[in-house]
Amino acid sequence: MNRKRGVLGIVFLLAVPLVVAATAFACGNLAAIKLDRTKARPGTELTAKGRNFNASPNASAVQLRFNGRGGQVLWEGRADANGRINAAFAAPTAAKGWYVIVATQTGPDGRPAAGTPGRHPLKIKRAAGASSAASPASPWAARPGGGEPAAPQGAPLGAVTGIGIGALALLVAGGGLAFGLTARRRRPPVARSLS
Repeated sequence: MNRKRGVLGIVFLLAVPLVVAATAFACGNLAAIKLDRTKARPGTELTAKGRNFNASPNASAVQLRFNGRGGQVLWEGRADANGRINAAFAAPTAAKGWYVIVATQTGPDGRPAAGTPGRHPLKIKRAAGASSAASPASPWAARPGGGEPAAPQGAPLGAVTGIGIGALALLVAGGGLAFGLTARRRRPPVARSLS
């Protein structure tokens, strides 16, 4: 019985820091942007709101880029004292399909600001008056100028990673509990045969 308690104690001691770390990471202040719409035709005026950017005067301006960190700059401006941005820009001209708007910023140390980039998906629809014979929309649109396709973005990376770390912690705790409950049992005595 003492052995089982010892194993359970060790599992508990290992699981608690993992759960705390996963929770802290998932609750971090990640930069986020939200567009007023997810679908637009080329040239349509879009607005974006963002939060959790670096408000230091030594940090760079926030840039909204099209389809990646190195993509075309659609808007540039400084975050307010609370780390928020309000942006307006025109939807870029691109082939019909899914893309991502990426909000980048460099911190005072010259490296990407903590929690960046923020991301939001954007589906470019067929331009008004375009031929209806165009290919059907694809959720994996080719990147302008070549390169890898851009996938539509879902949950922020930090939240996904935090959930994964939390699931791993629960798996470790459950495995340790199962191991402790099924610890080696004594073998029943073997009956002696009389000859």
